[in-house]
Amino acid sequence: MTVRIETTSEGSQTVVSVAGRLLAAGATELRRTCSAIGGEFVLDLSGLRSADSEGISIIRELVREGAKLRAASPFIRLLIAENGD
Repeated sequence: MTVRIETTSEGSQTVVSVAGRLLAAGATELRRTCSAIGGEFVLDLSGLRSADSEGISIIRELVREGAKLRAASPFIRLLIAENGD
């Protein structure tokens, strides 16, 4: 599995769940999916196992733009924090 991106609603909150390996093509799809939401959302990374530099870059951008992170592993949190803003 490369990546699976799903959008669900939890009450008034939109949750974007990312599972698998987030590589360049998946990062583009994640950006497209999140841009279509048009408001605040939660980025659930509980199923994310790894990401390349483009995937991490997109996650950083989404967080800077206001996405709330949920359930990122310590490894993924470290990647997001490394050389980030």
